Amino acid sequence: MRTRLVVALTVGALGLVAAACSSSSSSTTPPVPDSSVTEFCTDWGTAVCQLSSFCQFDATSCATYQTTVCNQFATAATASGTRSYGQPGGLACINALKAAYGGNPSMISGTTLASLQDTCNKAFTGSVATDSNCTSNYDCVSGDTCSPIPGGTASVCASTGSAKNLGDICAPGDTCQGDSYCAPVMNAEPKCTADPTSGGACNANIPCGSGLYCANGTCASQLVQGALNCSSNSDCTTGYCDTYPPAACTTGLTFARGSIDCNGIAGMDQTPADAGVTQDSGSGGETSTGGDAAGE
Repeated sequence: MRTRLVVALTVGALGLVAAACSSSSSSTTPPVPDSSVTEFCTDWGTAVCQLSSFCQFDATSCATYQTTVCNQFATAATASGTRSYGQPGGLACINALKAAYGGNPSMISGTTLASLQDTCNKAFTGSVATDSNCTSNYDCVSGDTCSPIPGGTASVCASTGSAKNLGDICAPGDTCQGDSYCAPVMNAEPKCTADPTSGGACNANIPCGSGLYCANGTCASQLVQGALNCSSNSDCTTGYCDTYPPAACTTGLTFARGSIDCNGIAGMDQTPADAGVTQDSGSGGETSTGGDAAGE
């Protein structure tokens, strides 16, 4: 009887183990969040439209609009074929949007919006190799920056170089200190040369000095808060250009029932620029996640 009892208990124990294993093997692994652009853009809409109770607009219609905004952003980011969506970066973007737009904020600062722009751009990683042409830092493989070719009109991805002083020989990837940039020199290697001053000629590869921005090919004083017709953050003394029409330099977004920024986020003003997220073609890789999107 003892032998049979031991055997019976052993069999019973094995049955319990088998049941436990069966239960374990049948459990499913939780899905990875934001594993596709579709999921990413759905979560984008939900995150941004947390403002619905504060702004008093319909959350569902806002989410539908913002999902479209996100898809336009994704299409623009991947149009060149040099960038592709990555789940870790996508999740980081969504978490940042949730933090910024959650808790019924009455405003979001320009500093936070600029951080959102960078974080959400990094959801689409670049594949351009060192020394190959690029239009944005986000085109380049990790660690490289999109640097102008001295004297040229194009830029290439370059490894981070050295800090150079005015007059030093330089190459793409080097950082010329102060108000200077890497410029070509006749019959010699490129050197760090002083930035043009107010009234001087400028372009995407020739930056203006401190306190100035390039306005239609000429260096001019940066626009003050409230000034219209900015196109990028570097145009403004405040450091943030709200591209929601009419584009203006501002310190951030302000929310209140029926406000311009609330209406823009909800898509209630169907202006073409309400797409909200724009891809900048400059070497700085600036992208705007607008007041009508993730921080205009």
